[in-house]
Amino acid sequence: MSSFEENNNENQNWVASDFEAWVGILYSCISADNQIKDSEKASLSRLLHSKEKFVGIDIAPLYTKSFNLKAEVGQLKYISACCNQIKEEDKETVFALALEVLLADGILEKEEKNIIEVLSNQLKIEAEMISKIIEVIFLKNRGNIKRI
Repeated sequence: MSSFEENNNENQNWVASDFEAWVGILYSCISADNQIKDSEKASLSRLLHSKEKFVGIDIAPLYTKSFNLKAEVGQLKYISACCNQIKEEDKETVFALALEVLLADGILEKEEKNIIEVLSNQLKIEAEMISKIIEVIFLKNRGNIKRI
């Protein structure tokens, strides 16, 4: 086995479940600007707890793991590892939630654009669907109060 293959297999072990993958992707989105506000974490927790999938799941340790792994391996490698753990039927939902988090303030910064591009490529979402999701999220967040 080549060292590239070994490294690639190692990537798969960073993220052990789809719960970790969901939190990892969304956490990477709120930390795209390298600042995480308590309000962003609270918003992300509400978003995850609104999903049946996360009923009874303690999110705090998943945040901690996300923080540590993102710092250890870098955002792009971490997002890639997370995307590999997302179930096919959840990919568009996770992408839409990621956009929801990124566009909550109605502004799309350069780092956030980069994350959208990486996520759409890693999750293999079709361009037409990406456009639809972005349009809906922009419409939903138009006029939001901008938080400093």
